[in-house]
Amino acid sequence: MKMEYDVIIVGAGSAGCALAYRLAAESDLQVLLLEAGSPARNPMIHMPLGFAFLLKAHSNNWNYKTRPEPFLNNRHVDLPRGKVLGGCSAINGMVYVRGQAEDYDRWAELGNEGWAYSDVLPFFKKSEDNENGADEFHGKGGPLWVGNVVDEFPVNKAFIEAAKEAGHPFNPDINGATQEGVGYFPHNIYRGKRLSSAAAFLDHKTGAAHKPDNLLVVPFAHTRRVVIENGRAVAVECEVKGKKQLFKAGKEIVLSAGAINSPKILELSGIGQAEHLQKLGIAVVHDLPGVGENLHDHWNAYLKQSIRNGDSYFSESKPLPMLKNLFRYFFRKKGFLANPAALVAVFFRALESAERPDSQIHFAPAASNFDAKGNMVPIEGITIATCGVRPDSRGSTHIASARFEDAPDIQVNYLQTERDRKIAIAAFRQSRQIAAASALKGFCGEEMEPGSHVQSDEEILEYIRQTGDPVHHLAGSCKMGVDDLAVVDNRLCVYGIEGLRVADASIMPEIVSGNTHAPCVMIAEKAAEMMLEKYRA
Repeated sequence: MKMEYDVIIVGAGSAGCALAYRLAAESDLQVLLLEAGSPARNPMIHMPLGFAFLLKAHSNNWNYKTRPEPFLNNRHVDLPRGKVLGGCSAINGMVYVRGQAEDYDRWAELGNEGWAYSDVLPFFKKSEDNENGADEFHGKGGPLWVGNVVDEFPVNKAFIEAAKEAGHPFNPDINGATQEGVGYFPHNIYRGKRLSSAAAFLDHKTGAAHKPDNLLVVPFAHTRRVVIENGRAVAVECEVKGKKQLFKAGKEIVLSAGAINSPKILELSGIGQAEHLQKLGIAVVHDLPGVGENLHDHWNAYLKQSIRNGDSYFSESKPLPMLKNLFRYFFRKKGFLANPAALVAVFFRALESAERPDSQIHFAPAASNFDAKGNMVPIEGITIATCGVRPDSRGSTHIASARFEDAPDIQVNYLQTERDRKIAIAAFRQSRQIAAASALKGFCGEEMEPGSHVQSDEEILEYIRQTGDPVHHLAGSCKMGVDDLAVVDNRLCVYGIEGLRVADASIMPEIVSGNTHAPCVMIAEKAAEMMLEKYRA
């Protein structure tokens, strides 16, 4: 293993794998990709519905928790983050959602030239291998397979009809001309197996491509800090299987460690809020107040309805049906075990004043509770999960000590603002309207959770606070911009430090309206192009 490379990328997640592949495949740059976690050996990673076992504490999860969340009755909230090749794309729900065009136009309005929707669309298309072929909005032939749901559950179609009854138009492509409406989620599942960023960009699903010879991937490499000399990032200090190593970068270092670990590494390297670093005994290299600030996420509320007719994940999980499903999956890679976490999406306006969709529904013919070990256990029902997609609430993540092994202090401040609380309540009420539509009458029985006794805004909000969960879309903690809290510029370069960039969800000045895996891949593709422009010249 060499100790010096042109480019070092820290974090082999949604963005890091895509960035490493693209830089190596389209240049002669010697690229090193470091990942703190292991290769994706856990079989639950590859079986799509295995995600239910991956959100609990285990070796492929950083197992972070928030401090007591003040607007959730001081709950400690679990924040699973992928610690494995593929990062969060190895433990997520596998749905492919880009967000709304206006999200990116908003980034540009905030002073980030080159990030409007017309600027980023080509990078979405570049990575995509869409099952439906190429068109104005989609690409064909890229490393990232985007497939269609194979719907074997009549209740899904009934739910779509119910949503239409409730006023939501059918949308055949939520990543196309408009996001608004009800339709099936596209997904990153190829031939019945999860297609994480590692599988797409490093392993290559068809075998026709191969990992470039100028790319080295090193798992079990836990980054301690970035070494800064004379205002320039020159090396990454890490532990590889417990042995301290120093890898030098001749041109650049890129942090793609995610919305928690990218700011953590910056702070451990002396880049962040000077007063906080000094308290921890860390020498201040550059006072950058925005590091770790602006953290935000989506927050889910759940409506669980009993099901009395038709198949569900519960009925398919009974002993005899499960034997059949296991046979179908292992020999044909088909059946409900090959499904993403959610099958049907609704993007809608919860508030009447909204100019564009402000909320999202994830729907699956399934309901669950958690057992004592943290596993999801199926129960007989369906779940309508709602969340506001552009929260105003903001939190932070900061290192709690100078030890790289220690978890940071994380405070997301879910439901902090009155607007976010109003959207949560209004979105939940719209999910009830869908559940009450005639199209579902033949399938559904009574409302199991929260139950019909929960009616007032105050009761609904209390239920959401007590039983909701994060959607695991943490973003914004190394924001791109030109204001006082900006950490990177529009080329993703860290302010005040040469040769150091950030490329992952942490650079989002405002979170996108939907799931974040697809935007992270886009960010990586755009970062690669900006770097290649520089080094081709």
